[in-house]
Amino acid sequence: MRHARIAELPGWMSRLGLTIVAASLLLMSAARAADIKQLTDKLPRAYIGEFLWDGDTTVQNVVITFDKVKALNEQNAEARGCGSYEIGRHVTKIGVEMFIRLSDLEVEIFERPPDGDGAFESEGSHRGKLSEDLQQIDAQWTTTASGKHGRLHLRAAASAACEPAAEL
Repeated sequence: MRHARIAELPGWMSRLGLTIVAASLLLMSAARAADIKQLTDKLPRAYIGEFLWDGDTTVQNVVITFDKVKALNEQNAEARGCGSYEIGRHVTKIGVEMFIRLSDLEVEIFERPPDGDGAFESEGSHRGKLSEDLQQIDAQWTTTASGKHGRLHLRAAASAACEPAAEL
């Protein structure tokens, strides 16, 4: 069995080695902190797109806007805001919370139920990916109780509102 020979090094060499290791860990930590800051600074604050339940052809138009984006730690960020789903002329407004993992840009989006709309399904989450350029989100919704699935496809927008524009 081979033994680590660091214990046999002269004292100054082992201290130098430990100093180099500690400095590299510190630099890696600073780089990750810069990466999470870039993510929170550059994440678009509005996305628009579509949602479809599996096996259904009814397209739901989706708008999501984030008014609060923050780093939770060196590897994870949180974005909070609001959203709306529109089917025909019926609009449902919801609260939205998205968690982003920096290492692979995996996202999980939770929806807070709307006031007074018992038909809107909010018990579950969207899990998927944020594109490298942060311009698209593709995710699968899974309902907690039934396991029912749907697909969410979003693209960044210059601006958006959580409610439809007033009629002219």
